[in-house]
Amino acid sequence: MKDKIKIMLGSIQTTVSVFWSYHMIVLYYQYHFTNIAFAFMYPDWVLFVNILVCAINIYFGIKLIRKRESLSNNLLFLSITIAIGFITNNFYYMV
Repeated sequence: MKDKIKIMLGSIQTTVSVFWSYHMIVLYYQYHFTNIAFAFMYPDWVLFVNILVCAINIYFGIKLIRKRESLSNNLLFLSITIAIGFITNNFYYMV
């Protein structure tokens, strides 16, 4: 039962990270290579930090699926990376 939960949570973590990184890549493309006028644009470093966090989450999600990482360590790391993503996305509102 615990192995099924690990596989399910690792799959969810990997899937969400893939979609989040895809969204950040599309935003970068739209900012620099289209003529769309945005009311608010994230700085490039925020997009790159989010993509890096997503890549690390994909790595740990795959490790969880392959049962090479404990569930508690993975959830701790996931919560830390979500907090980093939240802080970088809302950096200008917090200052």
